[in-house]
Amino acid sequence: MTPRVLILAYGNPLRSDDGVAWRAAELLRAKLSLADAEIVCTHQLTPELAESAAHVDRVIFIDAANGDKPGQVRCHNDLDQIAGSGSSHWLTPAQLLDLGEVLYGNRPQHFVVSIAGENFEHGDTLSAVVESALPQLVQTVLTLVTSPVCSAT
Repeated sequence: MTPRVLILAYGNPLRSDDGVAWRAAELLRAKLSLADAEIVCTHQLTPELAESAAHVDRVIFIDAANGDKPGQVRCHNDLDQIAGSGSSHWLTPAQLLDLGEVLYGNRPQHFVVSIAGENFEHGDTLSAVVESALPQLVQTVLTLVTSPVCSAT
């Protein structure tokens, strides 16, 4: 049985706060069953993920952000807010969903949940402000698994 929700947690866990999505995925795995959602951790969004994304009802992208107040959790479904890639090896959420729609005929409901990072230097620990906001990030994603309404802005 294919879960109806796909959670794509992406970033670099060796670049401090950029690894927050991977940490969130660990916490989500402890709270969700495979029947609820499939959780994939990846360094970047790649074309190979388009098929998985096209075969679910909802995709939730989790990523670290730069530019907002550190620790701020945001949830939105406006994929135009995310800058495009100049690379053919990694995609934005919009490009991934576009590819899935072209190849497999489905564009699922989608949300981006991000948390503003403070430190993106080499390291495998989160900054204190991001660590303290991690429960809010996880709760936002848990809410989206069952109800497609953003609880953070």
